[in-house]
Amino acid sequence: MHISKIKIHGFRCFNSEGASIEIDRRLNAFIGLNSSGKTAALEALRKLFGITNAERNISKQDFHVACEEDDEVRERSLSIEARLDFDESETDAIPHFFSSMVVDAEGENPYIRVLLESIWTKNDLAEEGDIDTKLYFINVPESEDSTDESKHAFPKHLRGLIQAFYVPAIRRPSEQMRYISGSILYRVLSSIKFSDEFKENYLTKITELNSLFQGIDEFSTIESTLSGIWSEFHKDERYKDVSLSFGTSEIESILQKLEISFSPTEIDRPYQINELGEGYRSLFYFTLVCTLLKIEEEIEDEERVKPLLTILAIEEPENHIAPQLLGRVIKVLTSISKQDKAQVFLSSHTPAIIKRLDPESIFHFRINEDYATEINKIYLPQGDEDAYKYVKEAVKNYPEIYFARLVVIGEGDSEHLIFNRLMEVYDKDFDDNIISFAPLGHRFVNHIWKLLSSLHIPYITLLDLDVGREGGGWGRVKYALQQLLNIGIDKNVLLQVSGGTILSDESLEEMHTWIFKDNKLDNLMAWVNLRLKEYNVFYSAPLDLDFLMLEHYQEIYKKAIPKNGGPRIPEKDKEPDKFAAKVTNAVAATLKSEDAKGETYTEEQKELMIWYNYQFLGRGKPVTHMNALSLMDDEKIKEKTPPVLMEIFDKIDKILFKK
Repeated sequence: MHISKIKIHGFRCFNSEGASIEIDRRLNAFIGLNSSGKTAALEALRKLFGITNAERNISKQDFHVACEEDDEVRERSLSIEARLDFDESETDAIPHFFSSMVVDAEGENPYIRVLLESIWTKNDLAEEGDIDTKLYFINVPESEDSTDESKHAFPKHLRGLIQAFYVPAIRRPSEQMRYISGSILYRVLSSIKFSDEFKENYLTKITELNSLFQGIDEFSTIESTLSGIWSEFHKDERYKDVSLSFGTSEIESILQKLEISFSPTEIDRPYQINELGEGYRSLFYFTLVCTLLKIEEEIEDEERVKPLLTILAIEEPENHIAPQLLGRVIKVLTSISKQDKAQVFLSSHTPAIIKRLDPESIFHFRINEDYATEINKIYLPQGDEDAYKYVKEAVKNYPEIYFARLVVIGEGDSEHLIFNRLMEVYDKDFDDNIISFAPLGHRFVNHIWKLLSSLHIPYITLLDLDVGREGGGWGRVKYALQQLLNIGIDKNVLLQVSGGTILSDESLEEMHTWIFKDNKLDNLMAWVNLRLKEYNVFYSAPLDLDFLMLEHYQEIYKKAIPKNGGPRIPEKDKEPDKFAAKVTNAVAATLKSEDAKGETYTEEQKELMIWYNYQFLGRGKPVTHMNALSLMDDEKIKEKTPPVLMEIFDKIDKILFKK
């Protein structure tokens, strides 16, 4: 048995329209920024299947309040529904729920629907108001509208068969080690069946212990003094005798004094649990939970009703735990989720956790324009194995994009480094503005766009135009146009040319073969500036960002070389043939073709390719940029910032700050 769908309406940050979560995994992760509804979703599971009445209790604060709601509202409602499907091997669960099972059609697998409904009514005499909460089975399939007649009360004796165990973000294992109702220790130890022989031995030992203390004169003196003074306060015969003893005939009194200790330690005694650091206390909390699940699975007791499904809802497992230990935590949770009668849900807002999870198990939470929670599944391309693998690895390697207000997509490390520096110069801090940079390149970029669009995260893309290189120039523009069409951009707008005509499919297919009239880039840049920028697609022109920076900061980049370094360049005036040959070789190397002539480049640009080869093809690109940028102060950088980068910063302002 496992939860396959959750529907939440009117609960906390979920508005009346609500949200639905389709689940096909045993381990599921709820991710998103702070206050996006992750904890509310975990709490919804606890309201449905919590172990104690206190956990299931609905309070006034659980009802959603709309941002423009009238203060005079006198009634609010909420609902939480779970669909639970049965695994083929689960024959033990069917008898309990047989009368409540439904099917969508003949021959399909049965499932059950569990619904919690609660109504809050304003009561002028009580601040909390009146709250009426009911738990039902819904005895019609999801394809049909439920009515009052289709709702049947969920029997109390079935509650223990589905249990949600909630692990809060602030973990206090010492509370769970106390033998009190609802604690982990209580649930573990209450499964023990004490034999009559054990109880008899227990009473014998307690008697021996008390007799041992009675033999101490000082102990007897204290006891007799207590009795004497006690008798001065009253004359009731019922309570006249006072005795000091350790323990009672109740085994529970001993269990309440159980403690956990850890050894060896650096001191001469064991550590108590509260003496551990926050990280180890958090890890031990998980240890208690795993112990409970294991014992409940292994204990053989015909009289004891075992849960048919244990839902482990964990809030922020990363809290207080070193990143290198998080892998172990996820490994343990994964192993728990593989048990037949367990399902794990966790919430997180840290990349350290997300990168260790399968993207297909992730649900993205965000607060929409109505200040309500919206939930989206992570998009991964289907039907194209290469694209699927690429995007899956990309989102695992750059999980920061899930938490961004805006993502800048670039080609590689150069863009990342340069953007970080320029964002400082122009006071657009990535962290403050929750901007993420993802060096994902142009390959399968349409799938990255689809992913971000599905999560409602705006994005800006900076690609290399690569004029003169294989597939560059018109080929790059063609590729971007095709990818925009693939994500649903209107062809009649995107491919409109002068006179209002629409570029045909045949013409678009042949675009990469188009030539440059008079070796000018005017037509190419018209598509870049008039079409692609409208969709936040920018290009480092005419080649790449490395060449663009070299062009704009020539003097600085030429200085940023090792001592006695730099390319060996023949003097142009004294050795024109050797100089020309050097330039020819540099153009061929830069454009990555022996036949490349660089017709669209100016003579100055072609000469600059000698330096491009030395600094970016012969040495590490990030190192070259770091050395050059370190030689410039903010004002020097601002003087010659490439216009395309300024356009991107302006676009960031428009997206984030509506400027």
